[in-house]
Amino acid sequence: MHTESITLQVNSLPRFLKPCPRCKHPYYENSGCFRVNANGKRLDIWLICRCEHCKTIWNLSVYERIDRTKLQTEQYDAYLRNDQALILRHVFDPAFLQKNRAELDCEGIAIQPVGTIPPEGTAAQILATSDYSLPLPTGRVIALLLNVSLSRVRRMHSDGTLLFNGDLRTTKAAKAFSFTLLDDWKR
Repeated sequence: MHTESITLQVNSLPRFLKPCPRCKHPYYENSGCFRVNANGKRLDIWLICRCEHCKTIWNLSVYERIDRTKLQTEQYDAYLRNDQALILRHVFDPAFLQKNRAELDCEGIAIQPVGTIPPEGTAAQILATSDYSLPLPTGRVIALLLNVSLSRVRRMHSDGTLLFNGDLRTTKAAKAFSFTLLDDWKR
């Protein structure tokens, strides 16, 4: 049995589940922009989100009243440039989400696997990794990797052709997880 490594890349900025206080629409879109406000030597940095329907602004706090010298020049410049990798790092950071009482719309998270899954019938240990802590159920990610339905993944798990240590529905993909495909697995 050989080991295959798959990298999970995030393709787009996810939305947030939050009812708009103005129009009650359930989603806020990520603008892909930071707002940096300087007051003397102190900085406030927010990630700007907008209601998908009425465009009401919701600012998610990144830093409040932080001393400018606490940020490295490269990091400060990344906030000013609206660096997409930095935005994704914050968006998938559980501490950032908890601090802002924000919840990601997991259905709207688009990921692209980079790597190859072995052909049907070939046993392999699959290691899936991501740069971000993905809040997606592992079963859903495995279904995407194998290009099968979620119910097919559950059947493979119950009949023993797919081995995974955990619950496919509740265990989150996070930054890494692994599963095993046995010799007789089929799509």
